[in-house]
Amino acid sequence: MRCMNAEEFRTEMERAGRRMYMAALRVVASEADAEDAVQEAMYRLWKRRESFARAENRSAYAAATARRCALDLIESRCPEFGLTEAQAVVATESVDDGRERLDLVLRIIEGLPSPQREVISMRDVEGLEMSEIQEKLNLTAGNVRVILSRARAAVRKCFEGYDR
Repeated sequence: MRCMNAEEFRTEMERAGRRMYMAALRVVASEADAEDAVQEAMYRLWKRRESFARAENRSAYAAATARRCALDLIESRCPEFGLTEAQAVVATESVDDGRERLDLVLRIIEGLPSPQREVISMRDVEGLEMSEIQEKLNLTAGNVRVILSRARAAVRKCFEGYDR
């Protein structure tokens, strides 16, 4: 099969654009980051337009590429959840009482990536309801649950080697 020309590629991107954006937005939970991920995905697809042209479902292929770009964006901004500093604190400190433990958890939360830090702070520190968090951050219920789950998992990961 021949390689796509610019006009064919533009037409495919117009068809798949919304699906790509939604796939990226589900990962990054920020409109600006989702747009960045879609732009990067379009660039990658243009570079690989020959294989893109052979794809059976081009829209799904484009959405998957956008999702991978969004994941790459997150990873580039906060490798290993941005917790290396917090993990070092856990490894070097002994936590004797509840107040020290709370301070340590708050420091770990501060080291989380922005959406995780915001959601876990609102839910577990401020005690807001899920619906309030959705409203304040303009996220779907599913996004809030996923972000909160990932944030809690990251905090737990910091305590893996900790002896109680």
